[in-house]
Order: sequence, then structure tokens, then C-alpha cells
Amino acid sequence: MTSSEQIAFDFENDISPQSNQPKRFRHPTAALFHIAFKISAFIVYLFGGFIFDEAFLGTFVALILLISMDFWTVKNVTGRLLVGLRWWNFIDDEGNSHWVFENKNAREQKNDTTLKLTLTEGDGNVADASLFWSALILTPIIWFFFMLVSLFRLNVQWFMIVTLALVLSSSNLYGYIRCKVGSSDIKSAVTQYVGKQLIFNFMSSATSSNPAKPPAYPTA
Repeated sequence: MTSSEQIAFDFENDISPQSNQPKRFRHPTAALFHIAFKISAFIVYLFGGFIFDEAFLGTFVALILLISMDFWTVKNVTGRLLVGLRWWNFIDDEGNSHWVFENKNAREQKNDTTLKLTLTEGDGNVADASLFWSALILTPIIWFFFMLVSLFRLNVQWFMIVTLALVLSSSNLYGYIRCKVGSSDIKSAVTQYVGKQLIFNFMSSATSSNPAKPPAYPTA
């Protein structure tokens, strides 16, 4: 299978160190753009009425541009550089749609319509990964909150815009989760995580409700 979308994860060539001093962010420019479009979209949504003369029209156009650029940047650039993950789709010669979920340190296992990956722990920068996942998870949550607000206010125009932003940000989150945990292991990973949390909470509550008693000594 050949496709122009199948490019190598050439991380070493992506790095052009200027000195031997260690940096907190391995790819500071990518990290900046990973959050810049998101923050700009939130600012425009909240204060667009004060920025543009035509409040709704100006805000609408600016938001569409910002959330579209954010979606493309996260999907094609920052995911590959910051955490070594990438997801995409292609159509083969027979017209079948295939979803591909790539990982820098993964072994490919082909399926009928999905390329599943056996993932291993990456060696990416901790600051890069923390920033990437924090922004990726928080963004859909914030847009979901804005969607609820517009729904309660019965504001159809803003509801449509926020829903679009929520769909695009959630798509990136879903795609990268599949890259991280495997295309068929999402349910089991979530189940294991929830199970561990429940056991931990149960043990913590049991320990706090039954404090250790001092040993009893015989009395004369």
C-alpha cells in the first residue's frame, strides 16, 4: 500500500538543537501552536461582541477559522511532534475506507478496515506530552460546557458553532486515544482504570473507617 499520507516519523530530523543545554519543551513552537489556536478561539467566543463591529458574523468567521486551524494543526503536526502519534484515513483502489492509527514505537498489525498498533512506551519529552494531553482533554470539556450554556439559553446560532467546535476537538481526542491504547482496547482500558479507582477508593475508605487500634494489655 502506497500513499502520499504515509510519511515516516522522522523525529530526529525535526529537532535542530542550538545548544547542549537541555530544554523543558523539546518542540516549543509546536507546543505554542497547540494551545494558541485553542485559547484564541475561547477568547473570540467570549469577547467577540466587543472585538468585531458585526458581533455574530465577525465572531462566526473568526471561530470557524480558528477551530479549523486548531483541528488541522493538532491532527497533522503537534500530535506527531509532541507525543509521536498520528491518525488519518485513506481510500484504497476498491473504494474502501481505512483508518490508520500510528505510533512512533508501534508494531503494525493489519485488520480488514483498521490498522491496529501494538503500542510501547514512547521516549517523548514529559513536558511536551503533558501539555499535549492536558489541552487535548480540556478543550472538548470547555466546549461542552459552552454548548450546554447556549442550549439553556435557546441560542441556536451559538449552539451550532459550539457544537462544531466540540465535534472537531472530540474527534482529535478520540483519534489520539485510539493511537495510544489501541483501536480495540479502549473499552478494556477504561474498564481497568475505573476498576482500579473503585478498588483504591474502597480500600481508602475502609482504612479510614477502621483505624488501627492499640494492642490490649492484660490488667492485674
